[in-house]
Amino acid sequence: MMAQNLQKKPSKGILKTSRSVDHQDGTPSTSKRAKEQRFDEMNIMETFHPANKDYGHMKVDEPKTPYSEAIDGDLEPADELDANILAAKLAASMNKPPKCVESCDSDDEEESEEARQRRLEFEKKRKIHYNEFQALQLARQLMAQEEDEEDDDKAGTAT
Repeated sequence: MMAQNLQKKPSKGILKTSRSVDHQDGTPSTSKRAKEQRFDEMNIMETFHPANKDYGHMKVDEPKTPYSEAIDGDLEPADELDANILAAKLAASMNKPPKCVESCDSDDEEESEEARQRRLEFEKKRKIHYNEFQALQLARQLMAQEEDEEDDDKAGTAT
């Protein structure tokens, strides 16, 4: 019985049939054509893109590039590096500290007495403010003292 059922073809298939634009005889389907949407592109262009509207786009007039002469190639390089001169300058500067260190040292010499006093006072206050290690030790010591006092109070009330 099972083998007989496998031999039979179903009366209706479970898959949907494809609906092409053309029928099998080659004539176009009128129902499909009626459902299609068509756009009048010229009307859309005239309605939403009028010729006199710029949609906020702005033309920016930029100044000319100041190095346009260099781009043209009219100018020759003014200075070429000479390896010997460069090596001599490097050798001479090896024993000197960097310029940033020199400028910091020279600032201290030019500092007025009042400005120096304010800076030293600020550094002292900063050290006191950021003295976290000693503040933590003091806090632990105070907590230990409070615990000792509480233990003494409990021992005194118990007797």
